[in-house]
Amino acid sequence: MIKKLILGIFLLIGVFIAALLFWPEKSYQPYEASENWQAQVDKFQLPPMPADWTWHKFETEDGTKLRWGETGNRGASDVTLIIVPGYTATVSMYGEHADDLAERGYHVIGVDLRGQGGSDRHDPKQPERLWVEDFSIYSDDLAAFIKSQNLTERTVIPVASSFGGHVGTRMARDYPDLVDGLFLIAPAIEPKAGDVPFEKAGKQMKTAQKLGQGKKYLPGNGDWKPVTPDDIYTHGIDYCSSNPLRLPYRDVIFTREPEQRVGGVTVQWGAEFFESAELMREPGYFDSITIPVAIVAADQDDFVVNDVIDKTCDVLSDCTLRRFPGSGHCLMQETDDVIKGIWDEVDALAARINPR
Repeated sequence: MIKKLILGIFLLIGVFIAALLFWPEKSYQPYEASENWQAQVDKFQLPPMPADWTWHKFETEDGTKLRWGETGNRGASDVTLIIVPGYTATVSMYGEHADDLAERGYHVIGVDLRGQGGSDRHDPKQPERLWVEDFSIYSDDLAAFIKSQNLTERTVIPVASSFGGHVGTRMARDYPDLVDGLFLIAPAIEPKAGDVPFEKAGKQMKTAQKLGQGKKYLPGNGDWKPVTPDDIYTHGIDYCSSNPLRLPYRDVIFTREPEQRVGGVTVQWGAEFFESAELMREPGYFDSITIPVAIVAADQDDFVVNDVIDKTCDVLSDCTLRRFPGSGHCLMQETDDVIKGIWDEVDALAARINPR
């Protein structure tokens, strides 16, 4: 009797695993906005890219095409800032930011990481799902892109947010001396996993990855749709930004341009992200980053571990850290005062690199 029960349990487990592995995947159906949501999006005044902005494509080693753009003042400025957006974000969100920085005298470039914004997607049949074999690919992409720009005669500073900050940090470590400084905005050196401890979350994703679940979303994740489908001005107000005027930028773009949408976390992407964060935990990991680094951090951050940001700045050889009271993780969508404070820190970093 007991043997039959054990055999039955193993059989059920086998059927469950088989269902996970071979259950047919639903075809992609992009979210359709409600009339109320669409009406709000239609009225929203999204700041455009600068008048002299031009878009281009860069092809990576494996043939993936990354969308990038730049302001028209390359020849008039001796400092280039490279905007690297965070998770799900797109350079299209940063028109006013590029304008602000150009007015301060900087040449501004923005690049969409693979799978995001206007860059190529891993699977055209499931375009919102992020996939990367290893997080080093993001670092390699960014380094190759920077090398392609022939910026050797000027100061180069990536301005990298959240997940983009993680990528920028890896790139600075993997490719020493490629850039002159590093500006990190709420960098995801170590991501949060809700109430699940870091190590446990990483193991769970690795297990699902080994079971062939890499392409699937983690529980609770899926293709993009508004969290608050009736009000674009409150979506994310509790955890992303305290400013309802900039808060809708990404969702307005995702509604108007569905091809730029990115969904939630997939098993593969999450597992590789946590593995990369675990790598950054290793003693001495940051020793090769000797360039000046400036970090701005959120006061209340539900996405990244602020203590790890603090410790990272402590171990870097030349690092400053500023935290903005009352701010959320999405610092680039915060109030005018916070945005100005961020640009002031950019100016301070540039001055540290090139003292006058």
